[in-house]
Amino acid sequence: MFLSALHYFNRLPSWVQITISALGVGFHAPGFGVNLLGLVAFFPFLVVLDRIHQSSDSLAKKALHTLLACWGVGVGFGAIGLHWMIFAIHVFGHLPWIVAIAITALGYGFLVGITLFVLCGLPLFFVRRWGWWDIPVRLMFIVLLDPFYPRLLQWSFGGFTFSAVPWIAQVADVIGEWGLSFYAMGVNFLLLLFWRWKVSGPNIELHVFRRVSLVFGFLLIVGMGYGVMRGIQLHPRLAEGASLHVAAIQPNFSLNRIAVNPDLSYSNRKKNVEALLKDSRKALDEFPANSPVPRLVVWPESTYPFYFFQKDTARETIERFAREESTAILLASVDSQESPAGLQKSGLSILVGPDGRVRGSYAKIVLMPFGEYIPWGEEFPAYRRWLKNAIPAIGLFEPGTEFTVYELSEDIQFSGAICFDVFSDSVVRNMVRDGASFVVNLSNLAWYGYTNASRQLEMMVRWRAIENRVPMLYVSNNGETMFIDPLGDKMGETLGLYEQDTLSRTIVLQQHFSIYREYKEWMHLGAGFLLLITLLLAHRYGRIFSTPLARECN
Repeated sequence: MFLSALHYFNRLPSWVQITISALGVGFHAPGFGVNLLGLVAFFPFLVVLDRIHQSSDSLAKKALHTLLACWGVGVGFGAIGLHWMIFAIHVFGHLPWIVAIAITALGYGFLVGITLFVLCGLPLFFVRRWGWWDIPVRLMFIVLLDPFYPRLLQWSFGGFTFSAVPWIAQVADVIGEWGLSFYAMGVNFLLLLFWRWKVSGPNIELHVFRRVSLVFGFLLIVGMGYGVMRGIQLHPRLAEGASLHVAAIQPNFSLNRIAVNPDLSYSNRKKNVEALLKDSRKALDEFPANSPVPRLVVWPESTYPFYFFQKDTARETIERFAREESTAILLASVDSQESPAGLQKSGLSILVGPDGRVRGSYAKIVLMPFGEYIPWGEEFPAYRRWLKNAIPAIGLFEPGTEFTVYELSEDIQFSGAICFDVFSDSVVRNMVRDGASFVVNLSNLAWYGYTNASRQLEMMVRWRAIENRVPMLYVSNNGETMFIDPLGDKMGETLGLYEQDTLSRTIVLQQHFSIYREYKEWMHLGAGFLLLITLLLAHRYGRIFSTPLARECN
Protein backbone atom coordinates (compact mmCIF):
# COMPACT_ATOMS: atom_id res chain seq x y z
CA MET A 1 0.00 0.00 0.00
CA PHE A 2 2.86 2.37 0.87
CA LEU A 3 4.50 1.74 -2.50
CA SER A 4 1.20 2.33 -4.27
CA ALA A 5 0.83 5.64 -2.46
CA LEU A 6 4.42 6.52 -3.39
CA HIS A 7 3.78 5.78 -7.07
CA TYR A 8 0.60 7.86 -6.93
CA PHE A 9 2.51 10.67 -5.27
CA ASN A 10 5.12 10.45 -8.03
CA ARG A 11 2.46 11.07 -10.66
CA LEU A 12 1.28 14.29 -9.02
CA PRO A 13 2.20 17.54 -10.79
CA SER A 14 5.16 19.38 -9.31
CA TRP A 15 3.00 22.31 -8.19
CA VAL A 16 0.84 19.92 -6.13
CA GLN A 17 3.91 18.42 -4.48
CA ILE A 18 5.22 21.92 -3.69
CA THR A 19 1.82 22.80 -2.20
CA ILE A 20 2.00 19.71 0.04
CA SER A 21 5.46 20.76 1.21
CA ALA A 22 4.36 24.35 1.75
CA LEU A 23 1.49 23.23 3.99
CA GLY A 24 3.70 20.84 5.93
CA VAL A 25 6.46 23.41 6.43
CA GLY A 26 3.94 26.04 7.51
CA PHE A 27 2.12 23.85 10.02
CA HIS A 28 5.27 22.37 11.56
CA ALA A 29 5.98 25.76 13.12
CA PRO A 30 5.30 25.99 16.89
CA GLY A 31 1.70 26.62 17.87
CA PHE A 32 -0.04 23.92 15.84
CA GLY A 33 1.07 20.87 17.82
CA VAL A 34 2.48 19.00 14.81
CA ASN A 35 6.15 20.01 14.93
CA LEU A 36 7.25 16.56 13.81
CA LEU A 37 5.78 17.29 10.38
CA GLY A 38 9.22 18.76 9.80
CA LEU A 39 10.54 15.19 9.47
CA VAL A 40 8.59 14.70 6.23
CA ALA A 41 7.43 18.17 5.13
CA PHE A 42 10.48 18.85 2.95
CA PHE A 43 10.37 15.46 1.18
CA PRO A 44 7.96 16.50 -1.64
CA PHE A 45 10.01 19.66 -2.15
CA LEU A 46 13.23 17.59 -2.46
CA VAL A 47 11.52 15.32 -4.99
CA VAL A 48 10.61 18.33 -7.13
CA LEU A 49 14.22 19.57 -6.96
CA ASP A 50 15.35 16.12 -8.13
CA ARG A 51 12.99 16.28 -11.10
CA ILE A 52 14.18 19.73 -12.05
CA HIS A 53 17.86 18.86 -11.98
CA GLN A 54 17.55 15.44 -13.61
CA SER A 55 15.83 17.02 -16.59
CA SER A 56 17.58 18.09 -19.78
CA ASP A 57 16.56 21.74 -19.39
CA SER A 58 19.08 24.54 -19.69
CA LEU A 59 20.94 25.80 -16.65
CA ALA A 60 18.97 29.04 -16.68
CA LYS A 61 15.65 27.19 -16.78
CA LYS A 62 16.72 24.89 -13.93
CA ALA A 63 17.73 27.89 -11.85
CA LEU A 64 14.37 29.60 -12.45
CA HIS A 65 12.34 26.47 -11.66
CA THR A 66 14.42 25.81 -8.54
CA LEU A 67 13.85 29.35 -7.30
CA LEU A 68 10.08 29.10 -7.93
CA ALA A 69 9.90 25.79 -6.06
CA CYS A 70 11.80 27.27 -3.11
CA TRP A 71 9.60 30.36 -3.14
CA GLY A 72 6.46 28.20 -3.15
CA VAL A 73 7.56 26.44 0.04
CA GLY A 74 8.55 29.81 1.54
CA VAL A 75 5.04 31.14 0.90
CA GLY A 76 3.61 28.35 3.05
CA PHE A 77 6.09 29.10 5.80
CA GLY A 78 5.20 32.81 5.74
CA ALA A 79 1.42 32.53 5.38
CA ILE A 80 0.92 29.76 7.97
CA GLY A 81 3.93 29.58 10.27
CA LEU A 82 4.20 33.37 10.57
CA HIS A 83 0.52 34.33 10.64
CA TRP A 84 1.40 36.32 13.78
CA MET A 85 3.33 38.64 11.51
CA ILE A 86 0.29 39.04 9.24
CA PHE A 87 -1.77 39.97 12.28
CA ALA A 88 0.74 42.60 13.44
CA ILE A 89 1.03 44.17 9.98
CA HIS A 90 -2.75 44.49 9.77
CA VAL A 91 -3.55 45.60 13.31
CA PHE A 92 -0.61 47.84 14.07
CA GLY A 93 0.71 48.55 10.60
CA HIS A 94 -2.72 49.89 9.57
CA LEU A 95 -2.70 47.86 6.35
CA PRO A 96 -5.60 45.80 4.90
CA TRP A 97 -5.61 42.05 5.49
CA ILE A 98 -4.90 41.25 1.85
CA VAL A 99 -1.85 43.52 1.87
CA ALA A 100 -0.61 42.05 5.17
CA ILE A 101 -0.95 38.54 3.76
CA ALA A 102 0.85 39.50 0.55
CA ILE A 103 3.73 41.15 2.41
CA THR A 104 4.26 38.15 4.68
CA ALA A 105 3.46 35.26 2.33
CA LEU A 106 5.08 36.65 -0.80
CA GLY A 107 7.64 39.06 0.65
CA TYR A 108 8.99 37.15 3.63
CA GLY A 109 8.19 33.93 1.78
CA PHE A 110 10.59 35.04 -0.93
CA LEU A 111 13.36 35.56 1.66
CA VAL A 112 12.69 32.05 2.98
CA GLY A 113 12.73 30.85 -0.63
CA ILE A 114 16.19 32.35 -1.15
CA THR A 115 17.31 30.57 2.02
CA LEU A 116 16.00 27.25 0.71
CA PHE A 117 17.58 27.96 -2.68
CA VAL A 118 21.01 28.40 -1.11
CA LEU A 119 20.78 25.59 1.45
CA CYS A 120 18.84 22.98 -0.52
CA GLY A 121 19.05 23.93 -4.19
CA LEU A 122 22.52 25.30 -4.78
CA PRO A 123 24.49 22.03 -4.35
CA LEU A 124 22.35 20.37 -7.03
CA PHE A 125 23.84 22.57 -9.73
CA PHE A 126 27.12 20.66 -9.25
CA VAL A 127 25.73 17.11 -9.32
CA ARG A 128 26.81 15.10 -12.38
CA ARG A 129 25.78 11.53 -11.52
CA TRP A 130 22.58 10.65 -9.64
CA GLY A 131 22.70 7.96 -7.02
CA TRP A 132 23.08 8.36 -3.29
CA TRP A 133 26.43 10.10 -2.62
CA ASP A 134 24.98 13.56 -3.17
CA ILE A 135 22.54 13.10 -0.27
CA PRO A 136 25.03 13.06 2.66
CA VAL A 137 26.93 15.94 1.05
CA ARG A 138 23.77 18.04 0.74
CA LEU A 139 22.74 17.20 4.31
CA MET A 140 26.11 18.23 5.76
CA PHE A 141 26.07 21.38 3.62
CA ILE A 142 22.79 22.39 5.31
CA VAL A 143 24.08 21.56 8.79
CA LEU A 144 27.25 23.60 8.26
CA LEU A 145 25.62 26.65 6.65
CA ASP A 146 22.40 26.75 8.68
CA PRO A 147 23.77 28.70 11.69
CA PHE A 148 25.57 31.25 9.52
CA TYR A 149 23.01 31.99 6.84
CA PRO A 150 21.51 35.47 7.51
CA ARG A 151 17.78 35.69 8.21
CA LEU A 152 15.48 38.50 9.33
CA LEU A 153 14.09 36.06 11.91
CA GLN A 154 16.38 33.29 13.07
CA TRP A 155 14.99 29.75 12.76
CA SER A 156 16.38 26.33 11.91
CA PHE A 157 15.03 23.13 10.43
CA GLY A 158 15.91 21.20 13.58
CA GLY A 159 14.71 23.83 16.03
CA PHE A 160 11.18 23.94 14.65
CA THR A 161 10.93 20.17 14.25
CA PHE A 162 12.22 19.00 17.63
CA SER A 163 11.09 21.79 19.95
CA ALA A 164 8.47 19.47 21.48
CA VAL A 165 10.61 16.31 21.61
CA PRO A 166 12.46 16.37 24.97
CA TRP A 167 14.83 13.43 24.48
CA ILE A 168 16.44 14.48 21.23
CA ALA A 169 16.25 18.17 22.23
CA GLN A 170 18.87 17.60 24.94
CA VAL A 171 21.52 17.09 22.24
CA ALA A 172 21.37 20.87 21.76
CA ASP A 173 23.87 21.26 24.61
CA VAL A 174 26.39 19.56 22.29
CA ILE A 175 25.50 20.61 18.75
CA GLY A 176 23.10 23.48 19.41
CA GLU A 177 19.57 23.96 18.13
CA TRP A 178 21.02 24.36 14.64
CA GLY A 179 22.83 21.02 14.73
CA LEU A 180 19.53 19.21 15.16
CA SER A 181 18.90 20.05 11.49
CA PHE A 182 21.01 16.94 10.84
CA TYR A 183 18.22 14.77 12.23
CA ALA A 184 15.26 16.78 10.91
CA MET A 185 16.51 17.10 7.34
CA GLY A 186 18.18 13.69 7.56
CA VAL A 187 14.80 11.94 7.69
CA ASN A 188 13.60 13.98 4.69
CA PHE A 189 16.72 13.01 2.72
CA LEU A 190 16.32 9.36 3.77
CA LEU A 191 12.81 9.44 2.28
CA LEU A 192 14.28 10.96 -0.87
CA LEU A 193 16.77 8.09 -1.06
CA PHE A 194 13.90 5.60 -0.67
CA TRP A 195 12.01 7.39 -3.45
CA ARG A 196 15.04 7.18 -5.73
CA TRP A 197 15.45 3.48 -4.93
CA LYS A 198 11.82 2.52 -5.58
CA VAL A 199 10.48 5.08 -8.05
CA SER A 200 13.02 7.39 -9.66
CA GLY A 201 15.59 6.74 -12.35
CA PRO A 202 18.91 6.41 -10.44
CA ASN A 203 19.94 2.80 -9.94
CA ILE A 204 20.30 2.29 -6.18
CA GLU A 205 20.77 -1.22 -4.80
CA LEU A 206 18.93 -2.47 -1.74
CA HIS A 207 22.11 -2.86 0.32
CA VAL A 208 22.91 0.83 -0.18
CA PHE A 209 19.55 1.92 1.20
CA ARG A 210 19.88 -0.50 4.11
CA ARG A 211 23.36 0.71 5.04
CA VAL A 212 22.45 4.38 4.85
CA SER A 213 19.28 3.73 6.91
CA LEU A 214 21.22 1.78 9.52
CA VAL A 215 23.90 4.46 9.88
CA PHE A 216 21.34 7.25 10.20
CA GLY A 217 19.18 5.18 12.56
CA PHE A 218 22.21 4.47 14.73
CA LEU A 219 23.07 8.18 14.93
CA LEU A 220 19.46 8.99 15.81
CA ILE A 221 19.47 6.40 18.60
CA VAL A 222 22.78 7.80 19.88
CA GLY A 223 21.23 11.28 20.01
CA MET A 224 18.12 10.08 21.83
CA GLY A 225 20.22 7.97 24.19
CA TYR A 226 22.35 10.98 25.03
CA GLY A 227 19.19 12.99 25.73
CA VAL A 228 17.87 10.36 28.14
CA MET A 229 21.26 10.06 29.86
CA ARG A 230 21.62 13.84 30.18
CA GLY A 231 18.16 14.12 31.71
CA ILE A 232 18.90 11.39 34.25
CA GLN A 233 22.20 13.09 35.09
CA LEU A 234 20.81 16.61 35.55
CA HIS A 235 17.46 16.00 37.25
CA PRO A 236 18.92 15.30 40.73
CA ARG A 237 21.08 18.43 40.45
CA LEU A 238 18.30 20.91 39.64
CA ALA A 239 17.97 21.79 43.34
CA GLU A 240 21.64 22.71 43.79
CA GLY A 241 22.54 26.41 43.92
CA ALA A 242 21.62 29.78 45.42
CA SER A 243 17.89 30.52 45.85
CA LEU A 244 16.02 33.57 44.61
CA HIS A 245 12.37 34.54 45.06
CA VAL A 246 11.19 35.73 41.62
CA ALA A 247 7.83 37.47 41.06
CA ALA A 248 6.89 37.76 37.38
CA ILE A 249 4.21 40.34 36.55
CA GLN A 250 1.93 39.89 33.54
CA PRO A 251 -0.15 43.11 33.59
CA ASN A 252 -1.78 42.69 30.15
CA PHE A 253 -1.71 46.40 29.37
CA SER A 254 -3.53 47.53 26.25
CA LEU A 255 -1.91 48.72 23.03
CA ASN A 256 -5.19 49.82 21.48
CA ARG A 257 -4.10 53.43 21.20
CA ILE A 258 -1.92 52.45 18.25
CA ALA A 259 -4.03 49.62 16.81
CA VAL A 260 -6.02 50.15 13.62
CA ASN A 261 -8.84 48.17 15.26
CA PRO A 262 -8.93 48.58 19.07
CA ASP A 263 -11.09 45.46 19.44
CA LEU A 264 -8.13 43.36 18.30
CA SER A 265 -5.81 44.38 21.12
CA TYR A 266 -7.82 42.31 23.66
CA SER A 267 -7.31 44.58 26.65
CA ASN A 268 -8.50 47.94 27.96
CA ARG A 269 -6.07 48.16 30.88
CA LYS A 270 -4.05 51.38 30.70
CA LYS A 271 -0.42 51.07 31.68
CA ASN A 272 0.73 53.08 34.67
CA VAL A 273 3.22 52.75 37.49
CA GLU A 274 0.63 52.35 40.25
CA ALA A 275 -0.89 49.33 38.52
CA LEU A 276 2.55 47.73 38.28
CA LEU A 277 3.26 48.37 41.96
CA LYS A 278 -0.11 46.95 42.97
CA ASP A 279 0.55 43.78 40.94
CA SER A 280 4.03 43.55 42.43
CA ARG A 281 2.77 43.71 46.03
CA LYS A 282 0.33 40.93 45.26
CA ALA A 283 3.10 38.75 43.84
CA LEU A 284 5.50 39.44 46.71
CA ASP A 285 2.85 38.38 49.21
CA GLU A 286 3.18 34.85 47.85
CA PHE A 287 6.61 34.51 49.47
CA PRO A 288 7.17 33.72 53.19
CA ALA A 289 7.45 36.79 55.42
CA ASN A 290 10.92 37.61 56.74
CA SER A 291 12.54 35.07 54.41
CA PRO A 292 16.33 35.50 54.10
CA VAL A 293 16.11 34.63 50.39
CA PRO A 294 16.56 37.72 48.15
CA ARG A 295 13.56 38.84 46.12
CA LEU A 296 13.28 39.99 42.50
CA VAL A 297 10.25 41.53 40.78
CA VAL A 298 10.21 41.36 36.97
CA TRP A 299 8.21 43.71 34.74
CA PRO A 300 8.06 42.72 31.06
CA GLU A 301 8.83 44.84 28.03
CA SER A 302 6.58 47.81 27.16
CA THR A 303 4.87 47.97 30.56
CA TYR A 304 6.83 50.74 32.27
CA PRO A 305 5.22 53.87 30.74
CA PHE A 306 8.17 56.33 30.80
CA TYR A 307 11.78 56.70 29.76
CA PHE A 308 13.35 55.50 33.00
CA PHE A 309 16.34 57.84 33.11
CA GLN A 310 14.39 60.89 31.90
CA LYS A 311 11.35 60.83 34.21
CA ASP A 312 12.69 61.53 37.71
CA THR A 313 9.38 61.36 39.58
CA ALA A 314 8.46 57.89 38.29
CA ARG A 315 12.00 56.59 38.77
CA GLU A 316 12.08 57.80 42.38
CA THR A 317 8.76 56.04 43.00
CA ILE A 318 10.27 52.77 41.77
CA GLU A 319 13.41 53.22 43.84
CA ARG A 320 11.37 53.96 46.95
CA PHE A 321 9.20 50.88 46.40
CA ALA A 322 12.32 48.71 46.07
CA ARG A 323 13.66 50.00 49.41
CA GLU A 324 10.34 49.65 51.24
CA GLU A 325 9.74 46.11 50.00
CA SER A 326 13.42 45.07 50.15
CA THR A 327 13.19 43.73 46.63
CA ALA A 328 15.15 44.16 43.44
CA ILE A 329 13.17 45.19 40.35
CA LEU A 330 14.07 44.23 36.79
CA LEU A 331 12.17 46.28 34.24
CA ALA A 332 12.30 47.23 30.57
CA SER A 333 12.36 50.80 29.33
CA VAL A 334 13.62 52.98 26.51
CA ASP A 335 16.44 55.49 26.45
CA SER A 336 17.11 58.18 23.86
CA GLN A 337 19.90 60.58 23.14
CA GLU A 338 20.89 63.01 20.42
CA SER A 339 23.71 62.06 18.07
CA PRO A 340 25.15 63.44 14.82
CA ALA A 341 22.84 61.01 13.00
CA GLY A 342 19.78 62.28 14.90
CA LEU A 343 17.75 60.93 17.82
CA GLN A 344 18.89 57.44 18.79
CA LYS A 345 16.76 55.08 20.87
CA SER A 346 17.73 51.96 22.77
CA GLY A 347 15.58 49.29 24.37
CA LEU A 348 16.86 48.67 27.89
CA SER A 349 16.50 46.25 30.74
CA ILE A 350 17.34 47.96 34.03
CA LEU A 351 17.96 46.51 37.48
CA VAL A 352 17.04 48.49 40.60
CA GLY A 353 18.56 46.88 43.69
CA PRO A 354 16.77 46.33 47.02
CA ASP A 355 18.59 49.42 48.28
CA GLY A 356 16.81 51.52 45.64
CA ARG A 357 19.94 52.09 43.57
CA VAL A 358 20.28 51.30 39.89
CA ARG A 359 22.63 48.31 39.57
CA GLY A 360 23.06 48.50 35.78
CA SER A 361 21.33 48.37 32.41
CA TYR A 362 21.45 46.26 29.27
CA ALA A 363 20.72 47.52 25.73
CA LYS A 364 18.76 45.14 23.52
CA ILE A 365 20.97 43.60 20.82
CA VAL A 366 18.59 41.74 18.48
CA LEU A 367 16.01 44.20 17.19
CA MET A 368 12.64 43.29 15.71
CA PRO A 369 12.65 43.88 11.93
CA PHE A 370 10.05 46.43 10.80
CA GLY A 371 9.18 47.04 14.45
CA GLU A 372 12.37 48.47 15.93
CA TYR A 373 14.42 48.95 12.78
CA ILE A 374 13.95 48.95 9.02
CA PRO A 375 16.09 46.30 7.33
CA TRP A 376 18.37 47.75 4.64
CA GLY A 377 17.23 51.22 5.70
CA GLU A 378 20.75 52.65 5.86
CA GLU A 379 21.55 51.35 2.40
CA PHE A 380 18.32 52.78 0.96
CA PRO A 381 17.41 55.98 2.89
CA ALA A 382 14.58 56.97 0.54
CA TYR A 383 12.91 53.62 1.12
CA ARG A 384 13.37 54.03 4.90
CA ARG A 385 11.75 57.49 4.87
CA TRP A 386 8.83 56.21 2.80
CA LEU A 387 8.21 53.19 5.04
CA LYS A 388 8.54 55.25 8.22
CA ASN A 389 5.97 57.74 6.90
CA ALA A 390 3.65 54.92 5.82
CA ILE A 391 3.91 53.07 9.18
CA PRO A 392 4.75 55.59 11.93
CA ALA A 393 4.65 52.86 14.61
CA ILE A 394 8.01 51.53 13.37
CA GLY A 395 10.74 52.55 15.81
CA LEU A 396 14.32 53.33 14.85
CA PHE A 397 16.47 51.78 17.57
CA GLU A 398 20.20 51.27 17.97
CA PRO A 399 21.32 47.74 18.94
CA GLY A 400 23.40 47.23 22.08
CA THR A 401 26.82 45.62 22.20
CA GLU A 402 27.33 44.53 25.85
CA PHE A 403 26.18 41.25 27.43
CA THR A 404 25.35 42.72 30.82
CA VAL A 405 25.29 40.52 33.91
CA TYR A 406 23.52 41.90 37.00
CA GLU A 407 24.81 41.06 40.45
CA LEU A 408 22.66 41.00 43.58
CA SER A 409 25.29 39.14 45.57
CA GLU A 410 28.33 36.99 44.96
CA ASP A 411 26.06 33.97 44.48
CA ILE A 412 23.23 35.65 42.57
CA GLN A 413 24.12 36.83 39.09
CA PHE A 414 21.65 36.98 36.23
CA SER A 415 20.90 38.77 32.96
CA GLY A 416 17.87 40.42 31.41
CA ALA A 417 17.57 39.77 27.68
CA ILE A 418 14.74 41.47 25.80
CA CYS A 419 12.22 39.80 23.48
CA PHE A 420 13.85 38.86 20.14
CA ASP A 421 17.27 38.58 21.80
CA VAL A 422 16.51 34.89 22.32
CA PHE A 423 16.28 34.30 18.57
CA SER A 424 20.07 34.56 18.63
CA ASP A 425 21.98 31.82 20.45
CA SER A 426 24.92 34.20 20.90
CA VAL A 427 23.20 36.68 23.25
CA VAL A 428 22.21 34.24 26.01
CA ARG A 429 25.41 32.24 25.50
CA ASN A 430 27.61 35.27 26.11
CA MET A 431 25.56 36.34 29.11
CA VAL A 432 26.05 32.92 30.69
CA ARG A 433 29.73 32.79 29.77
CA ASP A 434 30.10 36.16 31.51
CA GLY A 435 28.66 34.74 34.72
CA ALA A 436 24.83 34.69 34.57
CA SER A 437 23.25 31.67 36.28
CA PHE A 438 19.71 32.74 35.42
CA VAL A 439 18.44 34.60 32.35
CA VAL A 440 15.18 36.53 32.09
CA ASN A 441 13.54 37.29 28.76
CA LEU A 442 11.33 40.39 29.02
CA SER A 443 8.88 40.46 26.12
CA ASN A 444 5.85 42.23 24.74
CA LEU A 445 3.76 40.18 22.32
CA ALA A 446 0.54 42.18 22.50
CA TRP A 447 1.18 43.08 18.87
CA TYR A 448 0.38 39.55 17.73
CA GLY A 449 -3.04 38.67 19.15
CA TYR A 450 -4.17 35.07 19.63
CA THR A 451 -1.57 33.70 17.23
CA ASN A 452 1.43 31.40 17.58
CA ALA A 453 3.92 34.22 18.27
CA SER A 454 4.19 33.39 21.97
CA ARG A 455 4.78 29.70 21.23
CA GLN A 456 7.62 30.56 18.87
CA LEU A 457 9.28 32.77 21.45
CA GLU A 458 8.72 30.09 24.11
CA MET A 459 10.45 27.63 21.79
CA MET A 460 13.46 29.92 21.50
CA VAL A 461 13.66 30.41 25.28
CA ARG A 462 13.62 26.65 25.80
CA TRP A 463 16.42 26.12 23.27
CA ARG A 464 18.54 28.79 24.93
CA ALA A 465 17.97 27.13 28.34
CA ILE A 466 19.09 23.74 27.00
CA GLU A 467 22.06 25.07 25.03
CA ASN A 468 23.40 26.92 28.07
CA ARG A 469 22.02 24.70 30.85
CA VAL A 470 20.62 27.54 32.93
CA PRO A 471 17.09 28.29 34.22
CA MET A 472 15.20 31.00 32.38
CA LEU A 473 12.09 33.12 32.86
CA TYR A 474 9.99 34.07 29.87
CA VAL A 475 7.71 36.94 30.95
CA SER A 476 5.46 38.89 28.60
CA ASN A 477 3.12 41.84 28.99
CA ASN A 478 0.22 39.79 27.66
CA GLY A 479 1.45 36.19 27.99
CA GLU A 480 2.54 33.60 27.95
CA THR A 481 4.68 33.73 31.11
CA MET A 482 6.59 30.73 32.45
CA PHE A 483 9.73 29.50 34.19
CA ILE A 484 11.97 27.09 32.25
CA ASP A 485 14.52 24.78 33.89
CA PRO A 486 17.97 23.86 32.46
CA LEU A 487 16.41 20.84 30.72
CA GLY A 488 14.03 23.08 28.80
CA ASP A 489 11.00 21.95 30.79
CA LYS A 490 8.37 24.24 32.29
CA MET A 491 8.53 24.74 36.04
CA GLY A 492 5.04 24.90 37.53
CA GLU A 493 2.09 26.73 36.04
CA THR A 494 2.00 29.03 33.04
CA LEU A 495 0.08 32.28 32.54
CA GLY A 496 -1.94 32.18 29.35
CA LEU A 497 -2.36 34.74 26.60
CA TYR A 498 -4.06 38.01 27.64
CA GLU A 499 -4.35 36.87 31.24
CA GLN A 500 -3.78 39.52 33.92
CA ASP A 501 -1.97 37.79 36.78
CA THR A 502 1.35 37.22 38.53
CA LEU A 503 3.63 34.22 38.81
CA SER A 504 5.76 33.80 41.94
CA ARG A 505 8.38 31.09 42.30
CA THR A 506 11.53 30.37 44.27
CA ILE A 507 14.15 29.31 41.76
CA VAL A 508 17.62 27.85 42.09
CA LEU A 509 20.30 29.70 40.15
CA GLN A 510 22.58 27.21 38.49
CA GLN A 511 24.92 26.84 35.56
CA HIS A 512 25.59 23.29 34.41
CA PHE A 513 28.29 22.36 31.94
CA SER A 514 27.41 22.61 28.26
CA ILE A 515 29.74 21.60 25.43
CA TYR A 516 27.94 23.90 22.99
CA ARG A 517 28.13 26.91 25.32
CA GLU A 518 31.85 26.47 25.91
CA TYR A 519 32.95 25.14 22.52
CA LYS A 520 30.38 26.36 20.00
CA GLU A 521 33.05 27.46 17.51
CA TRP A 522 34.67 24.02 17.67
CA MET A 523 31.31 22.40 16.92
CA HIS A 524 31.04 24.53 13.78
CA LEU A 525 34.58 23.58 12.78
CA GLY A 526 33.64 19.95 13.34
CA ALA A 527 30.66 20.31 11.00
CA GLY A 528 32.97 21.85 8.40
CA PHE A 529 35.43 18.98 8.78
CA LEU A 530 32.64 16.40 8.34
CA LEU A 531 31.44 18.18 5.20
CA LEU A 532 34.98 18.11 3.83
CA ILE A 533 35.32 14.37 4.54
CA THR A 534 31.93 13.73 2.94
CA LEU A 535 32.95 15.72 -0.14
CA LEU A 536 36.19 13.78 -0.49
CA LEU A 537 34.40 10.44 -0.18
CA ALA A 538 31.72 11.51 -2.65
CA HIS A 539 34.41 12.58 -5.12
CA ARG A 540 36.46 9.41 -4.60
CA TYR A 541 33.68 6.82 -4.72
CA GLY A 542 30.69 8.58 -6.22
CA ARG A 543 32.29 10.91 -8.77
CA ILE A 544 29.08 12.93 -8.75
CA PHE A 545 30.28 16.51 -9.02
CA SER A 546 31.10 18.84 -11.87
CA THR A 547 30.75 22.57 -12.45
CA PRO A 548 27.50 23.76 -14.05
CA LEU A 549 29.47 25.35 -16.90
CA ALA A 550 31.31 22.12 -17.69
CA ARG A 551 28.04 20.19 -17.67
CA GLU A 552 26.47 22.75 -20.00
CA CYS A 553 29.35 22.33 -22.44
CA ASN A 554 28.95 18.56 -22.39
